[in-house]
This record gives sequence, C-alpha cells and structure tokens, in this order.
Amino acid sequence: MEVREWYISHDKNIVNKIDKSLAIKEQAIKAHWLRNKYRMQARKLMKDRELAEYLDTNHSNLPFEYYEKKYLKQGYNGNLLYRKILEASNRTNKKVNEELGIA
Repeated sequence: MEVREWYISHDKNIVNKIDKSLAIKEQAIKAHWLRNKYRMQARKLMKDRELAEYLDTNHSNLPFEYYEKKYLKQGYNGNLLYRKILEASNRTNKKVNEELGIA
C-alpha cells in the first residue's frame, strides 16, 4: 500500500517535471517515459513479489504509440492529442487502485 501511495504521489507530479519549453509532443513523450519509469520503480519496491509479477503481466507498460492511436481513435489530433496524453500521465489506474484498496 505504501508503495502504491508513493507511485500515486510521483505520478501526480509528472507534469511539474516536464520542460514546458519543449514541443507538446516531446512533453507528452517525456511524461509517458516518466510514468513508465515510476511504475517500474514502484514494482521493484514492492515486498509482495507475486503481486508485482501479476501487475507486470496484467498491467504492463504500453508503448507511447498505443496512446497516440487511442486518442486518434477518440477524435483527437495534433497538439490536442499530445495534450491529452500529457494530461493522462498524472492519472493512475483506478482499477489497480481499487484492487489494492486505495480509493
């Protein structure tokens, strides 16, 4: 539980760690990279190795292109698409939070 809370606090701060002078696509790529980095760090910190393996298998890191395609299908394009990815970088997975008893 402590590790998940660590992860949530880091995710919520991602947008503050991004260089705003970068092009919006580069900001989105950096945010995506940081989120994956924090996710993997959190899993390494977990005492419950079985749960960490479950999360790796069932909630693995998805490539940046997955999110580009996802938001394109939702009708976003150009800067709006990358802004959407950037905004999503600080939202944690509600289903995982619920599974771990964090509302």
